[in-house]
Amino acid sequence: MADRDWVVDAYRTYFRYVFALLGRLGVPVASIDDVVQEVFLVLHRRRDEFRNDSSVRTWLHGIALHTARRHRARIRRAEQPPPDLPAPSAPRDPESAASASQELALLDRLLDALGDEQREVFVLAEIAELPAPEIAELLGVKLNTVYSRLRLARARVRETLDRMNDSGGRAGGTNG
Repeated sequence: MADRDWVVDAYRTYFRYVFALLGRLGVPVASIDDVVQEVFLVLHRRRDEFRNDSSVRTWLHGIALHTARRHRARIRRAEQPPPDLPAPSAPRDPESAASASQELALLDRLLDALGDEQREVFVLAEIAELPAPEIAELLGVKLNTVYSRLRLARARVRETLDRMNDSGGRAGGTNG
């Protein structure tokens, strides 16, 4: 019973976080609920392997990352482009809703400009705010590889923003 309670508590605590993380990792909105469920099923199946040498959140990062990779690979095999991710929560007024929607659309365009490896590192570092050594452990790569991918991803994001600004595309914010 304690194992079940542990998983239920993790679900209640981290559901929204895992939902948003999977969206940023490129899981299409139509699939996010299923992939979130898959993440927590893996957590449940592997709960005996958890040894408290890291946080549950860190462990969920790894599970979500691997689950998102598998899902993106299935999408590529089926040649279905992922749809845009909507805002995880509705802002209170129409102006805020429009602004939040534009910001998320911009973020998704920037993330879509990255390859999978750079996207994963960028999301884990910049959005999930994990330290580089933890990212290296999660991804099973060397620390210098994480730094290199993050440097390249940041440069690509800057280039994409510059291109959007140069072409007159809206890069975020509001025109006052």
